[in-house]
Amino acid sequence: MPRLVYGWLTALVSSVPLWLGYLIADMLTEAHYRLFPARRHAALVNLAVILPRATRRERLAIVRDMMRSYNRMMFEFFRLPHLTRDELLHTIEVVGREHLEQAVARGRGVVITSTHIGNWELAAVVIAHWGYRLHAVAGVQLSRWLTPAVRETKAELALDTVAPEDGFRKLLRALEHNDLVALMVDGDIFAQGTRVDLFGRELEFPAGPGVLAQRTGALIICGYCERIAPGRFRIVMEPALDPATFADTTALVKAVASTSERHIREHLDQWCIFRPLWETAPDAAVEPARAARSVEA
Repeated sequence: MPRLVYGWLTALVSSVPLWLGYLIADMLTEAHYRLFPARRHAALVNLAVILPRATRRERLAIVRDMMRSYNRMMFEFFRLPHLTRDELLHTIEVVGREHLEQAVARGRGVVITSTHIGNWELAAVVIAHWGYRLHAVAGVQLSRWLTPAVRETKAELALDTVAPEDGFRKLLRALEHNDLVALMVDGDIFAQGTRVDLFGRELEFPAGPGVLAQRTGALIICGYCERIAPGRFRIVMEPALDPATFADTTALVKAVASTSERHIREHLDQWCIFRPLWETAPDAAVEPARAARSVEA
């Protein structure tokens, strides 16, 4: 039943013209903003750390942009299973693909890290279509009921989805076979993290990429996939980080965090994280309810 429902949803969305799908996604932005106050507040708290000198009104405008980008990503996500290989590859341009090719040539596997910018789901499918064996770590997708159907569909797109509860062993084996492992580093994938400075404040940053790289010798490539126009995307891959050149795992994780911070800062309007990243909210994010309502109206 989940597979049937998911298949019906993807077919329905794919039947909608591209321009109309984006129009509907954009029109739903205000509903998203109004109906999900917890998401709105979490994004606002994060932005208070990232943009401490911005006004609350300026931050709220960015929150709306984030939600618009998320709505667009969901429309694009449901279209993915019905795109042909040529259609998929013609929607993107790539910067830094040579870094991935050089890293794979080393023969020790590659850990790809990314943040929730633009359309991360499309980037994973594109990389798999390049002919690489890609194992992407992902938890619940859409809902617990639909998650098995989503994973089966991704498998048909040559993408292996690894559940966080499967642990490191499967990922270690993949890297030992010179496969690619993809990890989102601004999510809550691994419980154990490394204390790092991100946007001037400490937090627990996922240690998974650093641990995997140190244990296997795999190189790390930080990247993202931004939306440059409706239906058009750019995948950016940074030069590889070699664990052999870092003193320890902590130093390697801090390098990943620093690059991820830059990516997020440069693409705040397309960054789709709606949970607090820091344990405590800065004073700038806490205002009297009356003032908050007047600005958010």
